[in-house]
Amino acid sequence: MITLKDIKIAITTRLKNTLDIEITSKDIKEGFKRPSFFIQLDNIRKSAAGVDQVKRELTVRIYYFPSDRYQYSIEILDIQEQLEEIFDTKLKVIDRYLNIDEIESITTDGVLQLYFDIAYEEGREIDEVEVMEELYLKE
Repeated sequence: MITLKDIKIAITTRLKNTLDIEITSKDIKEGFKRPSFFIQLDNIRKSAAGVDQVKRELTVRIYYFPSDRYQYSIEILDIQEQLEEIFDTKLKVIDRYLNIDEIESITTDGVLQLYFDIAYEEGREIDEVEVMEELYLKE
């Protein structure tokens, strides 16, 4: 079963293997180095998809803090294109590939926010129970 932690690790690994930029895991209010990434999983939903299936949906948000907080437009465009390439269609998590259908981005106060939704289904872990052998009915 894929956990939220597995998804975040897969994203972090993909960023580290492609871009040589620090990924901060502490709260951004505590301060951070520039340039750096911050990864957040948001809008997390889990629902039943039948008796033996679970559907999980979530939004992945990747924040990029450019080197210079005042002159950043070209740097942000470059990173945005690289991120769109890195997370183009699939995200490998453990032994599965999760679909990425659409990537959106916005720049606010000099920070690039790139986000995409992931939805997948998994088999539900069902406890082993003893199978009933014979059923006796009273008439």
